[in-house]
Amino acid sequence: MRGFLTFVVLALGWVLLAVSVVAVWLHYHSSRGTVALYATAAVPYALVAAAVALIVFAVTRRWVALSLTVVAAAALCFTQGPMWVAQSAPAGERFTVASANLMVGNGDVDAVADAVGGADLVSLQEVTPAAADRIRASALATRLPHEYLIAGNGATGTMLRSRQPLTDTSRIPNMALANLSATTALPGAPETRVLAVHPGAPLQGYANVWNTDMQILAEYLAALPEGPAIVAGDFNATWDHTRFRALLTDGFADAGVQSGSAWVPTYPTDRWGGYPLVAIDHVVIRGFVATGVRTFTIPGSDHRGVLADLVAG
Repeated sequence: MRGFLTFVVLALGWVLLAVSVVAVWLHYHSSRGTVALYATAAVPYALVAAAVALIVFAVTRRWVALSLTVVAAAALCFTQGPMWVAQSAPAGERFTVASANLMVGNGDVDAVADAVGGADLVSLQEVTPAAADRIRASALATRLPHEYLIAGNGATGTMLRSRQPLTDTSRIPNMALANLSATTALPGAPETRVLAVHPGAPLQGYANVWNTDMQILAEYLAALPEGPAIVAGDFNATWDHTRFRALLTDGFADAGVQSGSAWVPTYPTDRWGGYPLVAIDHVVIRGFVATGVRTFTIPGSDHRGVLADLVAG
């Protein structure tokens, strides 16, 4: 019986080691299919698998397996390490940018207004015509009177709300959902390009939509003239997706990573007891430094909202 238990424990250790190795591969592999994309979103959980495998092989004194697991665990920690190290922020006026997915217009806009408080800019996704009317009648519109909206049924609509006027507005062409671009003034950055983005989700049979949208977004950001920029929204991608990290070039950075806010899951909140499992909502910045990123509850939505505290720099 003891021999059988040892066999089971060791088998578990080897399986967990394999999970750790696959997680490292997924972090660097340009996944394209739905299953691989979903698995990549779960890469942070492989840290638990690696930790358990280390314990298994240490307790059973399988030194070769333990050595291999140490290497795999170190590689996995290396992939996640940037999320835990904060960049120093310069002196200057702090301000806040927010993003909220309203889940086909069902999200509580009054709760969003309360949560974002004195934010200077808010990106809202899945804004239906009815949701747009509720937003315009809420405190959000009073505090942020300037609007750029392309409303739509289901998940297609998107809105930008700003404290200062939004100019040079346009829709990013050829993306499945409404992805918006405009210019506004923010503290320390009077001419800032701001984007509200929502690449299509990589649902079964539609992974190609997500891949195409992320490629279009990467090309759009690369073509922007130099200067401060903020890209906020539901990217349907995590730090571990190579297509998301491909956006972080030419001075762009993820606010959560830059601020050392670690892992900030935002989706889904309509199952699993309301605890989100993956971090797919982001604020990406250029010409600013993030001092912190946090989330807030949106009743009626399947996402948590994101708040990023920034300073020009």
